[in-house]
Amino acid sequence: MKIGILTFWWSEDNYGQQLQAYALQRYLRDAGHDAFLIRYNYENDLGRTNIFVRILKTLNPIILFKFFVQKKRITDSKKENELHSRHFCEFRKNYFKFSDKAYSNFEELKSNSPEADAYIVGSDQVWNFGNGNLRIFKNVIHSYFLDFGKSETKRISYAASWGRNKFLGNEKSEIQKVLKNFDFISVREKNGINLCKQIGRNDAKWVCDPALLLNAEIYRTIYKEEKIQTPSKPYILFYYLENGGRFDKKAIWNFAKEKNLEVQYVTGNACIDNLDKKIATVPEWLCLVDNAEYIVTNSFHCCVFSVLFEKKFAAIKLNGLNSGMNSRLESLFEMTGCGERYITDTDFKILDKSYSVDKDFTLKKESEEFLKIALEENNHKQKEEMH
Repeated sequence: MKIGILTFWWSEDNYGQQLQAYALQRYLRDAGHDAFLIRYNYENDLGRTNIFVRILKTLNPIILFKFFVQKKRITDSKKENELHSRHFCEFRKNYFKFSDKAYSNFEELKSNSPEADAYIVGSDQVWNFGNGNLRIFKNVIHSYFLDFGKSETKRISYAASWGRNKFLGNEKSEIQKVLKNFDFISVREKNGINLCKQIGRNDAKWVCDPALLLNAEIYRTIYKEEKIQTPSKPYILFYYLENGGRFDKKAIWNFAKEKNLEVQYVTGNACIDNLDKKIATVPEWLCLVDNAEYIVTNSFHCCVFSVLFEKKFAAIKLNGLNSGMNSRLESLFEMTGCGERYITDTDFKILDKSYSVDKDFTLKKESEEFLKIALEENNHKQKEEMH
């Protein structure tokens, strides 16, 4: 079956984004499907807020200050990536198969849709539309709810993440219009099932992130093929994203000193600071995760790979506007049976708390079964009746 996958793939500093895209494509291709990533980037589809709202924001000194801080951070991050490349383009060239055409907006997806027997949207936060303002996100919503292509093409979500606990703004009715066209629906977080029910789909399934569909040896092959050298001394890996975690980073170095460990510090998502860090390629990042004594992170996917590689790890809880994203960690803790593994900058005890995970845990088997059923040749339009 020819399958077009719509997900996030273009980051230059988010390792989890690259690896979840790789994992779903690899899993489907290993199952005999002709799977490819649709080269769509939503940025050109973002609308603008009402001019009066923009004027009011410019008159608010707090909002204005935050805007310039954010803009500077992104600019500084781009400069850092240009000076110290992580070679993500090279990773994509080696491991991804893309659509022949690149789509710069929703209208192009509609007018010249990629040919496929099925479209799959997911994983990652493909259904997280910020504040839910239709003026900004309407075309993005229609893209990530697969509102393009032939009517006979199957529409499936695999581990799509809402990235929050409730609908925002005026997005709900717009999403309801397009979600009804899906043949099979699955979500990455358990609470995502309830969000689907709120808009009339009682058939959504809870599945694992695609990175968990592959075994650890497949990921080890990626870095062993490139002959990545392991750090010579024992270390703690500290992988930190700019996503709303509140954590005194110096605590990591204090803990490492107590344990006689070095610190391998890697950042992502435009996290900029003056600390000594490792600018790693994707294979190097996998090697760092696999060989660490301990791992501390505020990254969901770093936690996923910590579980896959059976590492002593802990997660930094997110705060404020990003606190809704903690549901993905809680779902991971529950589905794998590793238990809650949150850490604070004053209490590192959780790192030495043991856990065990069955490599073929129940939800992994159910996730594989979901994909098998959804992609059966004659299994089409099996969705429940809408309310």
